[in-house]
Amino acid sequence: MRAPRALRTALVTAGVTTTLAVSAAGAFAAPSSADVTSTTRHTEAKRVYVKTVQLADKVSRAKVHKTGKDRYEAEIWADDVKYGTLYTQGMPTHAQHNGLHITLEPSGRVTSWVDGAKPGPEPVVERVLIGTSTLADGSTTAKIYRVTDDHYEADVFANGVHLDTLVADGRAAYGENNGLHIALHPDGKLTSWVDRP
Repeated sequence: MRAPRALRTALVTAGVTTTLAVSAAGAFAAPSSADVTSTTRHTEAKRVYVKTVQLADKVSRAKVHKTGKDRYEAEIWADDVKYGTLYTQGMPTHAQHNGLHITLEPSGRVTSWVDGAKPGPEPVVERVLIGTSTLADGSTTAKIYRVTDDHYEADVFANGVHLDTLVADGRAAYGENNGLHIALHPDGKLTSWVDRP
């Protein structure tokens, strides 16, 4: 049996370069230290786990972390080994090799498909506004949307300016702005509190 070749795909987007090792079968091959490199990484920001997405090759998965406003990282894993990371900051990041395509959107959404298999129609997901809350500081508001039974989102505004969107998809999401703390739970419940001076 022939050992899989380690191949590299360079990703270049918004000044960020990442290299992933991918096998001829479309699954990620065991990389050498030179196969997985990154010239830029968002290590300064607090990383918050968002979700894990199964990729179209049915072997690989992407672990998505939020690192800031419109900034996400998607770690690519197969067989409990990490093979690379996609980064995005305001623009989509794309990777393709041996027919496996991966896209990381600035919203943290990951899509993938395999050559020869046409991507299916995008599921129609509608955000339904279920309420608006004034938060603990008295001036910040949040519009809460239901997406699915355990997926809620909250758009947070201060003085009419959109600060962030919290996404509680199966687990709670947390945010903080100038001492105001916000928690959105997967049942749509929103709580907030302020630091004491």
